[in-house]
Amino acid sequence: MEVRNGGRGFGLTRKEMLAGLGSAAAMAGMSGSARAAQLAQIAELIGVDAKHSGKGLTFDIGMSAPVTGPAGIFGSHVTDLPKLAFSHIEAMGGPKFNLILKDNKSGDPQAGVQSVRELGFAHVPMMLTSEVADLAAELTGIKQYKIFSLDGSGGTSLFGQHRSYFWGTIAITPNDAIPGVVKYMLKAMPGAKKISFCGWDLGGLSDAVEDDAQRYFQGTNFVLGANERSKMGATDYSANIQKIKSSDCDVVWAIVYAEDIGYFMKQYSTSGINKPVFTFSNPVAAQQIAGPAYNGIYLAFDLFDPKVPSNPWSKFFVDEYTAHVSSTVPPENYGANTYEDTFIFWQCIMRVLKAGGNPKDGVQLDAALRKNPKFPSLYGGSSSAVGEIEFDLETHSVKHRPMMIAQYQNGKVEQKAHFDIGGADFKMLG
Repeated sequence: MEVRNGGRGFGLTRKEMLAGLGSAAAMAGMSGSARAAQLAQIAELIGVDAKHSGKGLTFDIGMSAPVTGPAGIFGSHVTDLPKLAFSHIEAMGGPKFNLILKDNKSGDPQAGVQSVRELGFAHVPMMLTSEVADLAAELTGIKQYKIFSLDGSGGTSLFGQHRSYFWGTIAITPNDAIPGVVKYMLKAMPGAKKISFCGWDLGGLSDAVEDDAQRYFQGTNFVLGANERSKMGATDYSANIQKIKSSDCDVVWAIVYAEDIGYFMKQYSTSGINKPVFTFSNPVAAQQIAGPAYNGIYLAFDLFDPKVPSNPWSKFFVDEYTAHVSSTVPPENYGANTYEDTFIFWQCIMRVLKAGGNPKDGVQLDAALRKNPKFPSLYGGSSSAVGEIEFDLETHSVKHRPMMIAQYQNGKVEQKAHFDIGGADFKMLG
C-alpha cells in the first residue's frame, strides 16, 4: 500500500522568520499576524537555521505503519501527524515533504520486509517506522538500503538496539519504566511481594524483555508469580487471568498494547482478583473497550499529557492538533512522537546542508544525528524553553526522557511520580 502526500537559536531573527510565514497564517483560526508570531517563536525555540532550512527543496519521507491489523486503531494518526508536521516545517521556512506510506499490517514480517524493499528501491533517504521496525523484520532492509529511520511507537526495545541507521525515539517499554515502577511500589505498596506478568507472546523477544524486567527485582522482596503469554490482538484473556488468580499475586503487570489492554482489563475486573494493575501504554481505544473496568489502572511510560503541556512547543502542538487533525483520539505519546520525529529529520537536513553535504542521503542524515545526538522535544522543558531528547550513540535508544507513573480514573490521569529512564531522579508526587 502506498500513499503520496505532498534546541536553540542559530542566528535566526524574528524578522526573518515572520517574513516567510504570511502565507501559512490562514491555516488556523487565529489572526494571521498572531499565528505567524507564534510560529516564529517556536522556530526560534527549536533552533531553526534560516540559512540552511532547506526552503524550496522537496524530500521523500517513507513511513511503515500499522494501517491495518490490531494496531490500526490509531487511524488517522498514521497520516495526519506527519502532515501536520510538514505544514509547520514549511511554514517555518523549511522544505516540502512527500509522504510515502506503507502498511506493515501490525507486525506482519512479510509486509514489513516488502515495505522497506520498496522504499529502498525508490531511494527514499528517511523513514518513520513503528513497532520496533515491525518487530525486527525491517531492520535488515534499513541497513541494506541505508534508510535513516526513527521508531516513535516501539523505540528500539532490547532486540532492536545497536542497529545501523535505526533509532528509537520513545523509551523502551516496559523496561525503561520498570525501575521507576519498582521504586514506586516500594514506597506506595510496601506490602506487595509477588508480581504476575501477562505479556505478548513474541517468543525469544518476549523472553529477553521479561528476563531484563526481573533483574530489577534484585535487592528487593519482589518475586515472579504467574508469567502468562498471549497472542497479539487477543480478545479473550480468561485462561491467562485464571492462572494469574491462582498465583495469589499482589500486583499484575499487563505488558500488552493497543486494544489488547482494554480487553484484558474488561475481563480482569470481573475476576475477583482485585489487585493493582500496571500497564505501559494508554490508548484511547483500550479505554473505550474496557469502560469503567479501566478505572484504577496504573500507567508507566513517557506519557504525553495534552491537558498539561510542558513547554510552549507542546502547547502549540496540542492546539494545532485539536484544530487540524481529524482523529477523535486526543494527542498522546505515539502521535506526539511521530510529529516530533519529523522535526528531527528536519534538524538533520539542516545540519547536512550547513556542512555542505547531500541531505537526500540517508548515510549523511544518520551521521548528522551521530555528530550531535541532542534535539528539541515536546517533552520536558518549561514555560519558556522546549525540552530535549538525547540519543545513546551505542544502543540507539533514548538516553534521557521524562517518565511518569499515573493512575487513570474516568478519563483523567493523576500523576503519581516522575522519573527519568532507569528510575533516575525519582520523585513521588502529592
